[in-house]
Amino acid sequence: MITHLRGKLIEKNQSYLIIDCHGVGYHIHISSYTYSSLLEKEGKDICVHTYLLIKENQHVLYGFFDKKERKIFSYLISVNGIGPSSAIMLLSSLTPYEIEKSISKEDIKMFNQVKGIGTKTAQRIIIELKDKIIQDPKKGKNVKILENTSYFIKKEALSALRVLGFSSQEYQKVLDDILDENPEFSVENLIKESLKKIVKS
Repeated sequence: MITHLRGKLIEKNQSYLIIDCHGVGYHIHISSYTYSSLLEKEGKDICVHTYLLIKENQHVLYGFFDKKERKIFSYLISVNGIGPSSAIMLLSSLTPYEIEKSISKEDIKMFNQVKGIGTKTAQRIIIELKDKIIQDPKKGKNVKILENTSYFIKKEALSALRVLGFSSQEYQKVLDDILDENPEFSVENLIKESLKKIVKS
């Protein structure tokens, strides 16, 4: 099992990336979540967590920005009727944290927003994965880490907005609202989303 790859990001788009590891190029399927997390990383050294799916005639490598996304992917493909393509589609439409939250709260409507995921499929995901999500021993720890990380991400974003000429006090609530909805956002994603809201206002 290949658990991660570290190397230079040679090429990427919203469905795959290519990493050069000591002269060997690896083609890795990714979600939009991972793609957005690797913005401006082309040509730089990165590390992606991976999942190797072995089919009859080929080995397919999937890559993830963090271990949380990989865990949710492995959970999803264990559900009857959910293949890797559907799992990647889910992770491209919802963040790993939104999927986990939707399963815990049995939020079928959230899953219905994803193309190709009907009510029966959403119910199956919730029924088959709810116990795994609730019993995850690291879940509470991850929440605390996420809260601490969000604080520093917000601090960096506020600093960047000040450099751009925006009042940090005026837009603190904008950042808080964005992080409440997207707790996994990187600094870059938070800044971009906040600028969109600031321009609209």
